[in-house]
Amino acid sequence: MNDIKYDSKLSRKKPSKRYKKLLEEYIKMHSSGKGMFNGKSLTKFIYIIDNFLKSNNCKTLLDYGAGKGTLYTEKYAELLPELGKPLKEYWNLEIADRYEPALPEFNQLPYRPYDAIICTDVLEHVPESDLGWVVDELIERADKMLFLNIACYPALKTFADGSNVHISVFHPNTWIDFFCDRIKGRPLSIYLFFDVMNENNKKVTLEGFKIDNKPRVIQLKQQEVN
Repeated sequence: MNDIKYDSKLSRKKPSKRYKKLLEEYIKMHSSGKGMFNGKSLTKFIYIIDNFLKSNNCKTLLDYGAGKGTLYTEKYAELLPELGKPLKEYWNLEIADRYEPALPEFNQLPYRPYDAIICTDVLEHVPESDLGWVVDELIERADKMLFLNIACYPALKTFADGSNVHISVFHPNTWIDFFCDRIKGRPLSIYLFFDVMNENNKKVTLEGFKIDNKPRVIQLKQQEVN
């Protein structure tokens, strides 16, 4: 099991060349169609996140890497008609902000804390060298909880050069160790949900864990994952 080898000299103001190049790729991919990165990957976690928001008494939220964020708009029914209302209303939030660096209308990261930060289908797309500063941004802005979904296998999508869009693929235990190291005693609950592919039958399963500020790792029960 390999450690995540990030570059501590990198930051939002000084990301890697790879990060900047990939961002240009995603800007092009977003503009290629309204269905591209529309926020569909969030649908399977709506009810799980709802439970965590309630149990942590969260009223303000930032979706970090929200894509087009269709579920937050009046067009939510295009992805999940049974939701009945946009996510901000469904989750009973006072604030539901979005950050998406590849879209000009959402490419400014708010410099304020939130009760909850959610980040789905994002970190596996970030260069390994930049994971330190990106994860620190997530932890520093979350006052109560941080929810993440990370794929731990290669994607079906590729960039124009043929390389896989999942450029940071690690075992769940590697991610867990990384977050335990970076939480640094903050009074925060981190929920990590990993998409893991079974090499024998090629089926994807979901594994859930909670990290507290001790830090202590707790594997979530199946009913908390589904």
